[in-house]
Amino acid sequence: MGERKFCYKCMEKYDADLHICPHCGYDENTPSNPAYITPGTLLHDRYLVGILLEYNGEGATYAGYDVSTGCKILLREYMPINLCTRVKNKATISVNYNDLAKYKAFMAEYTELNKSLARLRNDSNINPVLDMFAENNTTYTVYEHIDGVKILDFFKENAGELSWEQVSKIFPPLFTTIGRLHNAGIIHRAISPDTVYITKKGELRLSSFCISAVRTANAGLEYELFKGYAAPEQYSASSSSRQGSWTDVYGICALLYRALTGCMPDDSIDRTKHDDLHEPHLLNPQIPQHVSRVIMNGMNLESSNRVQTITELVTTLFEQPAPVRHTGTIPVPTPSPAPTPEPKTVKYGGNDVPPEYNIRQRPVQKPAYPPQMPPQPQRNYIPPTNGDYDDYRYEKVNTVDRIKIPIIIAILLLAILLIIIVVIFNILGVGGNDESSDILNSGTAVTDNVVSGTTDPTATTLPENIEMPDLHRHFFEPTKKKYENHFVLDPEYEYNNEYDTDMIFEQDLEPGTMISKGTVVKVKVSKGKEQAEIPDYTDCTVSEYKNRLEKAGISDFNYQFIASKGFYGKPNTVIELQVEGRKIYPGEIFSNKDGKKLTVYYIPEDGEEMPSTSVPAQITSAVTTEPASTTTVTTAPVETTAPVTDPPTEAPTLPPVTDPPVTDPPPTQYIPPVTDTPPDDPQFGEW
Repeated sequence: MGERKFCYKCMEKYDADLHICPHCGYDENTPSNPAYITPGTLLHDRYLVGILLEYNGEGATYAGYDVSTGCKILLREYMPINLCTRVKNKATISVNYNDLAKYKAFMAEYTELNKSLARLRNDSNINPVLDMFAENNTTYTVYEHIDGVKILDFFKENAGELSWEQVSKIFPPLFTTIGRLHNAGIIHRAISPDTVYITKKGELRLSSFCISAVRTANAGLEYELFKGYAAPEQYSASSSSRQGSWTDVYGICALLYRALTGCMPDDSIDRTKHDDLHEPHLLNPQIPQHVSRVIMNGMNLESSNRVQTITELVTTLFEQPAPVRHTGTIPVPTPSPAPTPEPKTVKYGGNDVPPEYNIRQRPVQKPAYPPQMPPQPQRNYIPPTNGDYDDYRYEKVNTVDRIKIPIIIAILLLAILLIIIVVIFNILGVGGNDESSDILNSGTAVTDNVVSGTTDPTATTLPENIEMPDLHRHFFEPTKKKYENHFVLDPEYEYNNEYDTDMIFEQDLEPGTMISKGTVVKVKVSKGKEQAEIPDYTDCTVSEYKNRLEKAGISDFNYQFIASKGFYGKPNTVIELQVEGRKIYPGEIFSNKDGKKLTVYYIPEDGEEMPSTSVPAQITSAVTTEPASTTTVTTAPVETTAPVTDPPTEAPTLPPVTDPPVTDPPPTQYIPPVTDTPPDDPQFGEW
């Protein structure tokens, strides 16, 4: 076998002669973001760094490999992007001189957080900390590789939601873990479908721990809050917005809301302005009502009125209904005569009972389950003299006797209802004769037809009726799949600022309406927001900028990527944005409703073929001879509905979009590292 190398995405080895990983399809020529560590770098003479997985205001997480143990890992680098920069072509961090004190303070908090997590590494529901070391003017933390998927993907595999039975089986260990974290003084502040994973063993695992400044708005770092799952106190850094265990209670209840209903809850900051969040039981009647109430209480906007601890949350979620009390004479079966017991101390339920024990004054202790009492002669119940009825247990009424009468009544009502429905459908089938005799005869005919089981093809048949569910705030695709055997959904897509993409916000049939199988139900589905802010594209690859566009609310049918060879720079990076030939900039508002496409120009890879919509020779000449501000090209009509696929047979027409003008390559900026930090600073040394 020939030489082998690592794939920097899945960290599996494959043949060195190949350029694309056969395991995950990663292309080794994919350029990396220069602001972060270059894949293939070896840290601490032990950890091989892979591709960048995610980043936020605290730092970045990379795929990694421990060469000493031969295991995959996750490598977290402390790197607050608004306080420092990367030294060009190196892994070293250069701290902004004016932010040095803040940089060290946040790094100390980062270190203490991960030391506390390391003490809980035996908890299987936390992604454990394996190692921590200082290098390159920063701190690194090594986590165990998670062999699983985000619970959000697990929801999608289960039609978008879970049953209470499923939730009550897989969530309790996570509740216990969160309680342990709170006892250790750790508040997660970001419990959501993006930070909770489910392993192949079916265990939930909590990840993405960060310092508090990243989970609180305007607290000194670029913050990251998860919409719909962040508590309202996280949107303010003021002293009045206290955070604590109740902050995580909000997050876990929001996660339960999403798991049981299939709908993401409204963002807490929006609820403070107008709160119309529906109870889970209204969206999914299968959810127990007491569970629905507890979840809503855990998502109370007022932190002081919210469930305060995870222990209180679990207790109220899984508490059993109070037993039914009965009053009256205690029915006791008549026993056979028994000899009178001698006056001595006897054992009852493990407690010594004195001889003067009697029904009027015995000190009763409530056992977990009523003990089996010996037969006693039938007697009338005598209440206690102090009026305390709670200290007495009554014999349980037989379950069959309790439900026998309601069942009989329910069966009779159901039979009457079926007869009425059969008569109504037969009347409609006959043609709506108004004569009373015809109606009676029609009802009789239908009844006879049902009883005799005739196979007459002209006889009226009772369609299979179902109750129309409430589809409000359900995602269209999983809902369509869920009910495909009951009714047909006919979608109409519209832009809507209040609903996420693919979410149903209107249906033509009211919930609770009885419909027959196969009925076509018209629904309105959100195409996303009407307007969106254009995200920054600095140092973004094509795939990275596509993700940013999607997160900003600009869907793929509203933008297009075009390769341009008229610019200098790193291949596969975005260089300019245009809308109908007009250059636009990040931060501007883009309208999804106008039907105009956002054109994203990028530098192609070497050897990449230019699209068929490349600029004709006469247009290229006009661009290269006119200054950048000329209107020679942009005043021409633009066709945005369809790309040109064949060369024109008549007079040439302008392409759908225009290529940006050629400019000189921008000068490379180099930010030198700070040299004022003493090399022997203990903050950056080994532990």
